[in-house]
Amino acid sequence: MTLHSLYLQRPAKVVTVLAILAFVWLWLGTVHSVSLSGFSNSHVNVDDTDITPPPPPPTTPEQAQPNLDSKVDSDAETDVTPPSPPKIEFTTTGSPDSKAPPAKIAKISVTTNKLNAPVIDRAFLTHTRHNERHGYTHYIAKYQAVSDLIEHDRQHRAAGAWTKPAYILSILVAELEKPPEERLKWLFWFDADTAIMNPYTPLEIFTPPDDAEGLKNVDLLIASNWDGLNSGVFALRVAPWSVSFISAVLAYPIYETARQATDRFRDQSAFQFLLKHKESPLADSPMAGHDHWVEVPIRWFNSLPVNNAFYGNGTWVFGKNMTECLFDKGTMEVCDDGHDGKVNAWKIMQGDLCVHFAGSSGVRDSWMEPWVDRAEAELPEWANATTKDRLAVEVKEFWDTTNDKMKVDIAKSKIEEAEKKEAREKAEKEKKEKEEQEKKEKETR
Repeated sequence: MTLHSLYLQRPAKVVTVLAILAFVWLWLGTVHSVSLSGFSNSHVNVDDTDITPPPPPPTTPEQAQPNLDSKVDSDAETDVTPPSPPKIEFTTTGSPDSKAPPAKIAKISVTTNKLNAPVIDRAFLTHTRHNERHGYTHYIAKYQAVSDLIEHDRQHRAAGAWTKPAYILSILVAELEKPPEERLKWLFWFDADTAIMNPYTPLEIFTPPDDAEGLKNVDLLIASNWDGLNSGVFALRVAPWSVSFISAVLAYPIYETARQATDRFRDQSAFQFLLKHKESPLADSPMAGHDHWVEVPIRWFNSLPVNNAFYGNGTWVFGKNMTECLFDKGTMEVCDDGHDGKVNAWKIMQGDLCVHFAGSSGVRDSWMEPWVDRAEAELPEWANATTKDRLAVEVKEFWDTTNDKMKVDIAKSKIEEAEKKEAREKAEKEKKEKEEQEKKEKETR
């Protein structure tokens, strides 16, 4: 074969080789994309079809301004066009380019209906910076996932609230179906109207120590404000109890239909009922379920932008746009709202992880936009790595104290349960003996 004839055949050979390489690349890309979410802090979506086990891939409010760095695409051109390789798109707010390895903690949120708004999108970007720094996957649902069997609010509030427990439940079950060593350990729920103020604070700092005997059953961390338990931000351990509890929350509108008709809240009322009401299904369990949940300081991860929910004259603070006075400085200085100036436990302070705009839906933009501006600026008094050192000491003291108390409570509960069991057995024995005696007396007649 002459050099000239080889040269003439070269384009055909090159095309053939390129076509073969393209098919090999397609096959490898498809295989490896299945496991990609195992080492990135994002779920993977290929052509809008989830290629990982459930739960379904979350979506981000940043889609209007896509992160070009978080996409893998191929537009290679050849003389012969092979089948297009799959387009891999990361659809959580974590970044595949994050320096942080995937964490054993993930976040969950929902953006259905009225939560689909520009200021909410910006607030989620504050979570993105936090997620990327610490390696958190952030599962975000944007579609309503339940029917009117559950979503039948008699107060005609916007639908979508019950997608929250449904989505959490789906992720819990999916994680528990994995081998133990591959599972997430904790899930942190964040309402969409939250913004991360200090992205340097890791969520791991708040969870109870694994070696604390009195805390080994603790599966839920939640805080309270003036309305009682607040389910806007909370943490759930990936555990069977969490599945049972969230199932009960999701089914609440079915088995407590009359109660729900007059509840002030929706899923939050379900939390309050299940965890604290004497008629709760948990009330008959050992310790009434108190060994499975702990009320934590609200400023750990659910700070509020107000010192008081009402002015001194009884007017609802979130009933009007935020004023300059109400734009809290995060210090001991508070706006003169007609009260005594006492700083309440839920008021945000500089260095706190998160601010939550609970109850501000009617005037949300006026309240959230200045705070999101502040979060985006990452001013050192608000966003810093030193706060976590102080916080670590506070959290350790809290869990040490809680562990000691819980061990005492568990020991008392075991004694009470043993006494109840003994009483039941005694009553059953006496009943049986009585029935046998009556039977004998009847036979001798």
